Amino acid sequence: MLPLVLLQHGLLLSPDAAVLRVRDAKSRVECVLVGTMHYNPASIALAKATVSLEAESGRLRAVAVESCPTRWNATGSIDQLRSLTRTLCYNEMQAAAEAGEAWSVPLVLADQPIESTGRRATQILALTLAQLATPWAGGWSSIGEDLAVSLEHVKGDDGRMRPGALFNLPLLVNAPVSLFRYPLAIVLKQPLAMLPLALIAVLLSLPPEVPAQDVNVLTEVLGASAILALETVILGRLLLVGLLEERNYVLARNIREACLRAKPGGSVVAVLGMAHCNGVASLLKQSRIM
Repeated sequence: MLPLVLLQHGLLLSPDAAVLRVRDAKSRVECVLVGTMHYNPASIALAKATVSLEAESGRLRAVAVESCPTRWNATGSIDQLRSLTRTLCYNEMQAAAEAGEAWSVPLVLADQPIESTGRRATQILALTLAQLATPWAGGWSSIGEDLAVSLEHVKGDDGRMRPGALFNLPLLVNAPVSLFRYPLAIVLKQPLAMLPLALIAVLLSLPPEVPAQDVNVLTEVLGASAILALETVILGRLLLVGLLEERNYVLARNIREACLRAKPGGSVVAVLGMAHCNGVASLLKQSRIM
């Protein structure tokens, strides 16, 4: 029913809505950013088709994916199984890499190491807890500034990928597949590297202590609301800063390096999670990336 309503309002867009073309400010090479929902069959098809079309046009110089050596090597070991496990773990980045390989195009692993992401998540958690406990020292304002800047990365500039890119019928229909396959693949590929993030998630999901005796309903509601707000702030900062904004800089730098190695008149296709696209696009349009 929902897709039909969206279609009536013109919100169901073509897959092209998830493809953002920007010109790197330093190399002047065109970057084709493919926004994906990880492990979604529709995104897998879009990534493969975009790489193939760029290659057939003679413009493709490199394929960049949102992965690191640790994750990519884990994918390679699973590929060797040639079994149901491989099928479950097949994703849009593998599809893009295979399409590029067919044209002898180099692959760029553009993300930071997953080990670094885990360490940063732990550091951000500790910092956030310390700043929440010291509002008089500017802790709360620092958290607010961090969240505001990170939200700008999601929003992007005038040439951004619109939220409507999500409202693509095949993408929506296959969303449950992503929700099942993505966490499963993480567990299969790098359980130890993801341990810090898993521990953080468990700690934040623990129910609060409730006294055995009856408590005032208003007090209970206020307490639950405070805990919810606290978890929202902590998780929001972890996701927006540690998993999004900081990685956007790494992704943009590595994509730019691929552009600088490319021949004039070519293009680099980068397959990213949709939430990264606007921030990475904005950074590539700048002459400097910190």
